[in-house]
Amino acid sequence: MNQKKKIYLRGAYNLYNFGDDLLLISSIEFFSKHLKLTRENLELYGSKNFESLSQLKFNSDLELKHSVEWSDIIYRINLKLENLKIPIKFPLVVHQLLGHVLRGEWLEQSRFLSFCQLVAIAIIIFTDIILYKLFQKALFTKEYINFLKQLNVIHYMGGGYLNERWLEVIIYEYITISLARSFNPSLKVIGTGLGLGPFKSKTSLVIFKLFAKKFNYLFVREATSLSIVKNLKIDVNTKVLGDDVILLLPTLNQLKFEPGKYRRSSNSITAINLKSFPDYNYALIKAGLENYLKQLLDNRSSRSEYFCFGREPGPGDRNLLEIFERYYRDSLVIRDPYEEGWHSFLSHLATARVGIGCAYHFNIILALSNIPTVGIYSGSYYKQKIVGVMQLLSQYTLVLSLDELGLEKDLAEVVNVAINAHTSGERKSEQMYAAMKREYINAYKSILIS
Repeated sequence: MNQKKKIYLRGAYNLYNFGDDLLLISSIEFFSKHLKLTRENLELYGSKNFESLSQLKFNSDLELKHSVEWSDIIYRINLKLENLKIPIKFPLVVHQLLGHVLRGEWLEQSRFLSFCQLVAIAIIIFTDIILYKLFQKALFTKEYINFLKQLNVIHYMGGGYLNERWLEVIIYEYITISLARSFNPSLKVIGTGLGLGPFKSKTSLVIFKLFAKKFNYLFVREATSLSIVKNLKIDVNTKVLGDDVILLLPTLNQLKFEPGKYRRSSNSITAINLKSFPDYNYALIKAGLENYLKQLLDNRSSRSEYFCFGREPGPGDRNLLEIFERYYRDSLVIRDPYEEGWHSFLSHLATARVGIGCAYHFNIILALSNIPTVGIYSGSYYKQKIVGVMQLLSQYTLVLSLDELGLEKDLAEVVNVAINAHTSGERKSEQMYAAMKREYINAYKSILIS
């Protein structure tokens, strides 16, 4: 690995969703600590988005540079149209435009407009690429193509964005990889900690298969994702290794056991989390949560803290506190990683006695920190997401649907069940961390040396 390598990280990070930003942090830490890469031998590129990572007070010896993206091409097209006094302006985010075309009503005027815009963008970009191939000159795509040509690796980081719900993302990424490979045949593609599916239609499966065949390594986070790859008979190096946040296990262990300013032996903290998902009807558990909060307030040796795993302009987790009566809202200490920084936020979470929450990574982090938690989901997508990985960490973890939890009369009893199950359960986090580190190191050594 004498020559400087160039890796492009793809994922749903920098959008004020703390779980996805932690995946970015875990990947950067992996390159630095486990592959021993530095600024001298690695150029690391990431998407612009909302730049939420900068609010987390995360420091690394590696620099995350801005990538060149489709939005840069469209910006150039819009600028040219403006200079020519042509009153047309294309949206910069192509996959959102594609999503509207896929999911809107065909009779909607706005959907027809989106379709026309997509066709126009495709014609302009395709024509420009042909010009580049023939004459090495292009009006709009030269910078983007040159960026793709210099890359060694495109790395898709963990997350659950490869499913039928966001089919436009798969189509967009398939076009991106196909274009990159056409100019850069030696480019390698790796995916780590990915959640795949669910897919219901045959069309979605065909599109996903075309995309997945572009990978050299496809490491997934739970068994259902692996079964999708196996059933489609995709010839790619695939294994179940869990969620990429597992790479942060040494950091979480240090926070859990080191003495310091976050230790509060006199208070027993219950960590609470609600995640801003459109499928979740929190009115179902409002009464149960308020009754449980009242018990905590009556017990002066206990306290409750609310851990936001997203904030606007991303998921507005703090807004969900509106479901509580003001008396209970005011009793909660609110923790926000985009205010206090990721390290401080996780340090406070590590002091919890128990957790109750809906955010996927909230429950994963507690399980890795050996803290019992009641995981809550709603719908088949979130069930696959949270149940699969939590059971990998320990088959005794307690994960309930929002409907099930809404039927419970006493949340305190549910919490006690989670604590008792956790006490008798076997932790697998250390083994999973060792396996993940080994597989990722081997994959990257093979990719970067070849």
